Formats: sequence, C-alpha cells, structure tokens
Amino acid sequence: MYFTTSMERSAVHARAEHHLLVSPIFRSMTISAWILRVSESKFNYWATYVVDLTLMGFFLWWEIAHQGIGGAAIAALFVVGVAVWSLTEYTFHRWVYHGGLAIAREGHERHHENPMATIAMPWPVTPMLFLPPHYLIASRLGVPGFSAMLAGFFAGFIGYSFMHHSLHHYKLPFAWYRHLVSEHRIHHALPDSNFGVTMRFWDRVFGTVFTKQSS
Repeated sequence: MYFTTSMERSAVHARAEHHLLVSPIFRSMTISAWILRVSESKFNYWATYVVDLTLMGFFLWWEIAHQGIGGAAIAALFVVGVAVWSLTEYTFHRWVYHGGLAIAREGHERHHENPMATIAMPWPVTPMLFLPPHYLIASRLGVPGFSAMLAGFFAGFIGYSFMHHSLHHYKLPFAWYRHLVSEHRIHHALPDSNFGVTMRFWDRVFGTVFTKQSS
C-alpha cells in the first residue's frame, strides 16, 4: 500500500513540475497567438488610425489648453516631434521589426509574405505606451512642450501609416510617389536595405540605401 502511494505521489509531483515548466511557455505562446490574431484583423487595422489620430489631437489640445507656451513654440516643437518620428521609423523598422522581439519580427514577416494584408499592432498598445509618460511628464510635472512634441511624433507616425498603406494599395500619378514605391519594393525583395518608408534620409546616414553596387 505504501509503495503504491509513493508511486502516486511521485507521479503527482512529476505532473506538477511539468505543469510549472510548461505553463509559462504555453501561456506565452497563447498570448503571442492572440496578439498575432488581433494584429491581423481589419477592425484592429483601421482602429489604430482612429486611436492614433485621437491621441495626436489630445496631445495637441493639452499643450494649447494647459501650458500656454505660444503658437510659435508649439509649432516648432511639433516639427521636432515629426523629426524624432522619422528616426524612430527607421530604427524601429530595422532593429525591432527585422531583428528585435520575436512577436514583432513574426508579425512583420507576415507582412513581407503578404504585403496586401491589413496587419498592425493591436490598437491598445499605443495608448498603453504613451499615456502614462504623458500623465507623468506633462500632467504631473507640468513640463511645457512635451505634449506638442508627442503630437508631432504622432503626426509623423500617422503620415507613415498612411504612406505605407498607400504604397501597397494605391497607384498615384506622382514621380516621387512612384520612386518610393519602387524603393519599398526593393526592401521587400532585399530586407537588409531601404528601411525608411517615407524618406531615404536615415538610410543614407546609416548606409543602408540599396545601390546596384551593394547588390
């Protein structure tokens, strides 16, 4: 009887240890699968535009209503925010989508496999990332200009989103636009080059512009 009980206890302990080891991995896989499923839904894709436009408007309104630093300063800081986004566009695309977190890399790989698919980060991610620092820096600490910079940052982000969508879905009769389309197609064929979507400036700075010599 004791032998049977000991064997049963050993089996229970083995199952418990297996559960402790496997459960975090399983939960992680489940969360990743859920994130990917949400990111590929059309509702989420278009909801990100609504959320981002709303956040940009909110940050700009906050600066105007609460800080009172003047229109010229707000405009200048807004432009700074757009410039900060342009670098973020490049660095995020190169080192996060193509070499960073597995979940971000996998989602971007799916975009490369099917460029026409409506894939975007789950829409709650952006407010979760940007509202807490705004609350701390702009609301609690009262730092002037921070909201204006965030508004400009989101303007750049929204411009990038619209441009990236257009490059894959629309044919527009502008030479500069056709040039961006061709350069972005090169990136899809050769993912180690042409990381910028809205401009080539940072590709030139970091030496990742595609050339016939580099091919």
